[in-house]
Amino acid sequence: MSKVILLKNKTVPSDPYEQKFAANGFLPIFVPLIRHFHLPEEALQLFKNRQYLLSLKYIIITSQRTVECLNESILPQLTPDEQNILKQKTIYTVGPATSAFLKKSGFLCIRGGVEVGNGALLADLILQSHINESIDHFLFLVGEIRRDVIPNRLNSHGYKVNEVVTYRTENLEDNIGTFVASCESNGDNVSTDRNNTWVVFFSPQGTEEIISFLKERPGYKFASIGPTTKQYLLEKGLVPDVVSNKPEPVSLFNAINNYK
Repeated sequence: MSKVILLKNKTVPSDPYEQKFAANGFLPIFVPLIRHFHLPEEALQLFKNRQYLLSLKYIIITSQRTVECLNESILPQLTPDEQNILKQKTIYTVGPATSAFLKKSGFLCIRGGVEVGNGALLADLILQSHINESIDHFLFLVGEIRRDVIPNRLNSHGYKVNEVVTYRTENLEDNIGTFVASCESNGDNVSTDRNNTWVVFFSPQGTEEIISFLKERPGYKFASIGPTTKQYLLEKGLVPDVVSNKPEPVSLFNAINNYK
């Protein structure tokens, strides 16, 4: 049995990456590298402003962490009427996982999702959907650390983007120690051979020491969840063996399973 080390926080109560790989003969091991802190205050102030809430048309959400903040720290502090109004807004999002999370949370009008796998494609979808349309602004709920592809693209076409931070992240202590222990861990019928171990990068954050460790130990195989992370790995001198076509479990599994 081969191992796949997933450099991400495990989604609870069930993680679709774990389900996909475990069902197909892999041992999935999670190595969380960061922790998240909700910052709901600014978004709450906006949503508590009834005039603003009623006038708001479009929200952009590209992270599951933002949806978690909505569910745990924002929606519970809104009235039932405010919740109902908010959940009827058009939400633009990236990837099937975040889209499914939004649907499960009760949002009714979601665009993008499965059809778009990164911010550039989502920006294109938004622009195509609102050609020459007069819009006051798009509300973009973001983390403290984010790329500026979407706001730059929309701003360049005359649209205003109001970025509101909903969470921040911090690296966990001793990421490299946790990772090394995962590489060396063994279970029944699980090979400790580096050639039978995949390391999957989901984000650049918290990976510098891990990359340095891997560069000195040939044999491991590497997967990137998408082109942005791939570019980061290349800049650090680590060449991914595969890149997932979409940031979701089936595409990642297929990329790894089809590797020769």
